[in-house]
Amino acid sequence: MSTQVLEQAPKKRKRGRETALDMVRSLGLVILVIVPVWFFAKAPLSDEKEVREVDPRSSIDAFAADQPGVPVPGALPDTWRATSSVYSGGDRTLRIGWVTPTTQYAEYSASGAEREGFLEATVGEQVERLSPVTVDGQAWEQLREPDGSISLTRSYGGTTVVVGTKRATAPLPELEVLLRSLRGQRGV
Repeated sequence: MSTQVLEQAPKKRKRGRETALDMVRSLGLVILVIVPVWFFAKAPLSDEKEVREVDPRSSIDAFAADQPGVPVPGALPDTWRATSSVYSGGDRTLRIGWVTPTTQYAEYSASGAEREGFLEATVGEQVERLSPVTVDGQAWEQLREPDGSISLTRSYGGTTVVVGTKRATAPLPELEVLLRSLRGQRGV
């Protein structure tokens, strides 16, 4: 008679019966994947956004030629950095934005478009009218938006000038610095 030896497959452990060593091995594999991803994905220490500066002179000159007598921004302190400048000759609109010394945003906007529509688009619809601000003998209407930001506006004939706008975050003293830089004014 022959004796047969049956080979038996190794017994599998039931699911849910893992040992602590099994869990440590699994955790080790996860850490081996996560740590390199975290290390290479983190931002460098000098991850500050650079401010892209622009030269607004050509836009200012084009607007001043189309709208003589309307005040346009002149020289500002070196700590003011122009970051945007757009002139649209079709609707005679000039927009210039600056990052101020306190890293806030100030904007000059002027347009020959209809005043109320321009103010709604530039300042917003729900503004509180405050007492006027006088800078260099010129009275400017002061508007406060629901978020607390301030805009100053004044009309020159058919052209409306707004300093501040709904995108601006600069406080009133910085807006006054911008107003003092305006050149080419004539009272209307």
